[in-house]
Amino acid sequence: MLSRRTLLALAALAAFAAPSPVLARRSYTVRVPAFDVPANKNREICVFAPLPAKEAMNIGEVRINNIGGKPSFATHHLIVYAYHGSLADVKAGEVKDSTACLNFGSGKPSDLSIVATSQGVHSRWVMPQGTALKLTPDDSGGKPVVGLVLNSHWINGDSVSHRARARVTLITKKSKDVKRELKPIFEVVANAFIEVPPGQTKTVGYRWAPGNAGLGQYGSFLGGTAAPDGPACVTMLVGHMHKRGKLFTAELVDTDGSRTPLYRQTVYSDPLAKLEVPPLLINVGQSISYECTHDNATTPRLGCEEQPGVSPGQSVFQALSKNGFTKPSGAAKLCTAEGPDPAECPATDPAYPGHTYTGNCVKATLVFGFTSEDDMCILPGYYYDADPNAPAGQQCVL
Repeated sequence: MLSRRTLLALAALAAFAAPSPVLARRSYTVRVPAFDVPANKNREICVFAPLPAKEAMNIGEVRINNIGGKPSFATHHLIVYAYHGSLADVKAGEVKDSTACLNFGSGKPSDLSIVATSQGVHSRWVMPQGTALKLTPDDSGGKPVVGLVLNSHWINGDSVSHRARARVTLITKKSKDVKRELKPIFEVVANAFIEVPPGQTKTVGYRWAPGNAGLGQYGSFLGGTAAPDGPACVTMLVGHMHKRGKLFTAELVDTDGSRTPLYRQTVYSDPLAKLEVPPLLINVGQSISYECTHDNATTPRLGCEEQPGVSPGQSVFQALSKNGFTKPSGAAKLCTAEGPDPAECPATDPAYPGHTYTGNCVKATLVFGFTSEDDMCILPGYYYDADPNAPAGQQCVL
């Protein structure tokens, strides 16, 4: 189960510009309606929560409360997205099952921008002085709204069903108090390289590089965001892994190849954020390199066997070659006890079209996936655009 103290706070949205008219300080609360999570299951849902707004909002604080937890029933995450896609088939307050909401509404992940996310029961994130997250309204049938999508994921390890719900409060800043807009770091490319056979431990990684996005420009189909085109002022970093993640590190890589450690964590369930005070300037030519070490030996991932003697589970690259961008995870169908089990591993399963099973539950290859049994390697954080015209050493001064 995840720690009650865990916090991942992220942010989103448009490129830096001169501040537009923004609502004065005020709080707005949206909710995830109560929903049932079956016994011994994960459940992940999406809810559309529109906020009436004629003008942009500068978000200076985000508070998230995940409600209903018990010792054997815990939140995996809650992600708040801003949605800028079609509202034709979207209903406010309707609970829909989905993985990370990547197919919500228009079905284009690029229409979703991360506002905030939390793995804790109670999370509070205050934006640095002089900065804020900017949320802009869209026209909804003549009524402008800031469209929020709430993605709530819970893990039930109990033998009975439980109910979950959540509350998110956004507190705005006055425009006169905002000098720069915060933007998200949500670098996800390393997920594509996770492929750890049973009995092994492996390390994967990638980089966040202003001015040189590389593969990061393709990360949106996994929910990621590209690096900026110019220098950036990083205000926060944190690491995100799942239960088999044993080590997360991040380093500053300079233009000469030298490396400076920035962040390290060994407890996936308590990835404490590192605040960069003063903000860390990352120039074009520099990068933040991040790595995750995943252990599939101590407690191997289990999955339904598809070919006798072959460990099930495919990397993102393998899944893309088979499914295209519609299903990036090739994680094996979950099962709970090694050995013959036609109940958990029937010959076919409509949730896994195109797959057939031998009836055996076996040790599987650990790959990227959305459940708590699969893994991730993500570098989240905040930054704002540096001032390219400022004197050396002053580019991040507000």
